[in-house]
Amino acid sequence: SGDEQSLRLFQFHKDGFLVLEQFFSAEECDSMRSQIGRMVAGMEVPPHCRTAFSTRQEEQLQEQGSSDYFLTSGDKIRFFFEKGVLDEKGNFLVPKEKSVSKIGHALHAYDPVFKQITHSSKVQELGRKLGLERPVVVQSMYIFKSLLAVTPHQDATFLHTEPLGRILGFWIALEDATQENGCLWFIPGSHTNGITRRMVRAASGASTCVEFVGSEPAYDDKQFIPLPVRKGGLILIHGEVVHKSELNSSALSRHAFTFHVMEAKGTTWSKENWLQPTPELPFPSLYT
Repeated sequence: SGDEQSLRLFQFHKDGFLVLEQFFSAEECDSMRSQIGRMVAGMEVPPHCRTAFSTRQEEQLQEQGSSDYFLTSGDKIRFFFEKGVLDEKGNFLVPKEKSVSKIGHALHAYDPVFKQITHSSKVQELGRKLGLERPVVVQSMYIFKSLLAVTPHQDATFLHTEPLGRILGFWIALEDATQENGCLWFIPGSHTNGITRRMVRAASGASTCVEFVGSEPAYDDKQFIPLPVRKGGLILIHGEVVHKSELNSSALSRHAFTFHVMEAKGTTWSKENWLQPTPELPFPSLYT
């Protein structure tokens, strides 16, 4: 009902996040998973992951290759691997499907299944309820969630806008996300204090492709609350809310599809962000 919805939006503005259970159907989740399965089955290991490095110079070239691969992934569908899953010749040491940590960053633009989900009428309707006037999709990622924890962060550190408060994350659980397999944790209300750290493109010729400006404060572990969510659930994530995930201590995977939207009306996208729109892919409108 309308009252319930306005109450929930109030909750979102108060906490900086909102869980909408059963937003997507099991069938929609399964279609995303099987599409990714097909992609991984046909995946080629990128050249920079295949160089057997011996000298420091070759190592630097490899790092440069990795950073170029990352920096130019905004308008492509690319595979990012877990550490230690490839030998120095680029052969898999583990099953292919266990080797990938994420796929990004333009699934929403170039894959029919993910494009349909991102621009689904439910998502567009939710955007309108949130009062978004000119929302554009800036990036998308399929996250496999291996063993590793994700340290506390704010999405606006990586996706900076002027003014702040124009970035919104949509995080979709494609399997049940539990405390055991690494669900998200949030600090309620932490989206009201701005950001203290930014990831920016490094000057050309620098040894790394991106660098951090400012520092991440020490967060109090006791302030985080877990947000387990069932398959098909959607978590709305304010661009400045502090969140993390713990390591996956179970034998179960925790697949998720996530995309970020920016309210483009009256907003400037930082030229220093690692991710930039390209002539091939200007940020597409969420509304179709």
